[in-house]
Amino acid sequence: MLRITINDAEEERCIVVEGKLTGPWVSVLDKCWEKTLAASQAKAMTVNLKTVTFVDSDGKKLLTKIRQQGAKLVSSGCLINAIVEEIELEVRRENSDGI
Repeated sequence: MLRITINDAEEERCIVVEGKLTGPWVSVLDKCWEKTLAASQAKAMTVNLKTVTFVDSDGKKLLTKIRQQGAKLVSSGCLINAIVEEIELEVRRENSDGI
């Protein structure tokens, strides 16, 4: 099960994700992300993963895409922190290779 909440502030839009980012829920978050990104009007974007309990490989690919598109990923807990750290390293590596 997955819950997605969008918090819209003046300077920033935050997508709060709760639960397990697996299976069909990955495409639900992807659609939500694309819709929110299109409507962001150049606001900073944050994806709050503090209450995510599990991410499968497709979920990690989606989070990598979201990070590459400029969102900040905020996490908590050993598992999700490790996944976000791997994504950050991958994005930094891609950015340094492109220079």
